[in-house]
Amino acid sequence: MEYEITNGPSNAILTVTLDADEHIEAKTGAMVSRSESMKADAQIGGGGGISGMLSRAISDEREMVSNTFTASVDGAHVTLAPDMPGDIVPIDLRETGRIKAQSGAPVAWTPEVEHETAVNEAGNFFSSGELTVLALKGDGIAFLSSYGSLYEIDITDDDPLVVDEDHLIAWTDGLNLTRKTDGGIKSSILGGEGRVTHFSGEGTVWLQTRDPLVFIESMSNGN
Repeated sequence: MEYEITNGPSNAILTVTLDADEHIEAKTGAMVSRSESMKADAQIGGGGGISGMLSRAISDEREMVSNTFTASVDGAHVTLAPDMPGDIVPIDLRETGRIKAQSGAPVAWTPEVEHETAVNEAGNFFSSGELTVLALKGDGIAFLSSYGSLYEIDITDDDPLVVDEDHLIAWTDGLNLTRKTDGGIKSSILGGEGRVTHFSGEGTVWLQTRDPLVFIESMSNGN
């Protein structure tokens, strides 16, 4: 497998080139184009696999669909894009170890990636309660997307970090995190106190430079 990320960081797309019989999985709606020799199969969520976990992460009742793209010949390619304008970053799980990601962050993942649900007391873009996130591990690569650029910060015992939850994309397993309200910041849509996550320990977090809730609010106000 070979891949190339272009047009980033504001409008990134991911092009994956495969040898015959290789495949890559992607979330539904991510495909921009593909070779005629690239076969696409849909998988209904609600059961095992990452599609089922995406379903449970968003709603216990709603079914999700993921797509598997399989090359019929060497050199077949597929181009994928995230839902929102922003970046795509490859995370090599052999280097990071197990990570946890917001449910909407993964655009694509190689078949070596293992996945399971995990619960953390951290909110996501549209949630203020307990969050079911995706735990990803294995010898593969997960391609994560963001609104705006996606960048990483290393955390140490001597330098803990406080993160606005609307900017949080993913973090390495083993970090200690505590979810709190912060009277110093206000929720852009709901009003009142904002939500932050306190990270401590040793590890890495991935953050997006823009807040999707602020964008949605500006659109609703006609700005």
